[in-house]
Amino acid sequence: MHAQEYSTNNKAAIKAYESGNALVKARQFDQAEAAYRKAIEKDARFAEAYYKIGVIHQLFERPSMYPAFAEAIRLLPNDKRFAPAYPLMLHKEMSEGKYAEAETLAQQFLRFGSKDEAANRLMRKTIADVAYARKGMLQPLNYQSRPLPAPINQFFVQYFPVLTADGKQLIFTARAQERSDENMYRSYWNGSQWSAPESLSGNINTPNNEGSCSISGDGKVLVFTACEDPNKENYGKCDLYVSLKEGDTWSKPVNMGPGVNTAAWESHPTLSADGKTLFFVSNRGGGKGGNDIWMSRMDENGDWGKAVNVSALNTPEDEVAPFLHANGRVLYFASKGYPGYGGFDLYAADWENEQWGEVRNLGYPINTHEDQIGLFITADGQKGYYSVERFEGRRIVSSVLHELDVPEEVRPSIKTNYVRGMVYNAKTKEKLAARIELIDINNNQRQALVSSDAQTGEYLIVLNAGAEYALQVRKEGFTFKSLPFNYVLEDNPQPLEMDIPLDPIEAGTVFVLENIFFETGKYALQDKSKAALDELVKFMQQNPALRGEISGHTDNVGTAEANQALSINRAKAVYEYLINAGIAAERLRFQGYGATKPAADNSTEAGRAKNRRIEFTIL
Repeated sequence: MHAQEYSTNNKAAIKAYESGNALVKARQFDQAEAAYRKAIEKDARFAEAYYKIGVIHQLFERPSMYPAFAEAIRLLPNDKRFAPAYPLMLHKEMSEGKYAEAETLAQQFLRFGSKDEAANRLMRKTIADVAYARKGMLQPLNYQSRPLPAPINQFFVQYFPVLTADGKQLIFTARAQERSDENMYRSYWNGSQWSAPESLSGNINTPNNEGSCSISGDGKVLVFTACEDPNKENYGKCDLYVSLKEGDTWSKPVNMGPGVNTAAWESHPTLSADGKTLFFVSNRGGGKGGNDIWMSRMDENGDWGKAVNVSALNTPEDEVAPFLHANGRVLYFASKGYPGYGGFDLYAADWENEQWGEVRNLGYPINTHEDQIGLFITADGQKGYYSVERFEGRRIVSSVLHELDVPEEVRPSIKTNYVRGMVYNAKTKEKLAARIELIDINNNQRQALVSSDAQTGEYLIVLNAGAEYALQVRKEGFTFKSLPFNYVLEDNPQPLEMDIPLDPIEAGTVFVLENIFFETGKYALQDKSKAALDELVKFMQQNPALRGEISGHTDNVGTAEANQALSINRAKAVYEYLINAGIAAERLRFQGYGATKPAADNSTEAGRAKNRRIEFTIL
């Protein structure tokens, strides 16, 4: 190489520089750096020597590469030879919030006319992100956060917090020491503080890595990531596993199967509140590029279906750490692919009319120039949980769990809460494992499906505001319940406690058929009665030897003759629905009793409403 091709004419500097190049080829990097520094001693403006020092430090991922690259670019800002350093310097400036410096670098690079389209996209996106960030920072959200107090945050690092729908159980991933494996820990809220974290020992934590988990709203289904565990069935380096809780015991984790896991990397799971829908992250092929969000649903047999790419949300860049809110209608996630403040930002998208709505940045200062990755928002939308991480280079040195008051602009638009209680045998008080479905009675669509605990009978199911529901409770050998919840006008539903007694199937048992609707003074069934009527059909089909009487009852408003006619016609309408659904007529009879068998005092509207009912008597 001739002297005129360098940025210096100093022969001694050039000699030292070329000696450094030969030493690099011989992989004698320390000696090569010394030679380049000698060249700089001879000419402090020798840009190429600074660049080569940066390249050596880049090989070993040393942060000291940045000052060397920065000096080379400062000395020769229009030199195409330094183009490979620009993406690295751009990342550094953006990660430090130096927007002006990053914008200048991006503009310089684009003037090179590089054929590296990936780098060109990065530069154009950076310029757009800088403009977006400057505008967003002028309209900051009312955002306050605080570290969770002791005894939380006692480990070297802790991250990826998740909570049950009632907010009383916190589970997170932690490493006790810098070089220890990941494990999962849980803490309980006693009304005033969190308990000391305890390991999910037994079947969950092992000497290998377990972490990045999600838990169903009722705390009974745990999905988590395990990597390279020789004691577990696996498809790839990191797979997703599921464990079920009965009483206080977690079952042995089971690989979620080929519908979810592949030979690629799978992690960052998030479950729907009922534990039947899963979103997760994978770098498998068939996506938009990099890490993508994928989705799988559990079928009626309990198997997880083949995962599909959530293409409406993914970009050619990385998407990670999805979180499906308890309302099942909004997905929060981190991405590098949308307009933002630099690095990973947090975004949200709503599920409306069977499709994903526009992706929105959660705004400043939730998002900043630093990476924001994991966020959990409570069922009521009031509190958020996430980790604040600090790095030195690529080495994590701290990660602390924080709680925030969620700004109004970020809260889920659909308010959510839950119903919890216990299912038990009405005669013996024995706790029962029952199937509990939440049905939107206006479209007869199932919104959630959970089971009560076989040991404790406990259940919890999430309900969204703005709909009218039937809570269908079914257990083999028992009558069913269809409980009404009208949240159409409820803007802020509150938690409900409701124990559910089920009657054994035996002659003489009488139970009310809730969620059967008629217009006042009429006997034509309203469409929203279909959910409860279909449940009655299933009940008859599953108990083929059962016979019963359908009886109609009214309040005492009106004449006895009118009430008698109305009650028998309403009972007949239900009878005919069952016959039309294929139930044999000889198994059923119908009768009307007017106001002669009140279930409550007719002196109040609440009592009269209770008296207007359809009952089923087992014969």
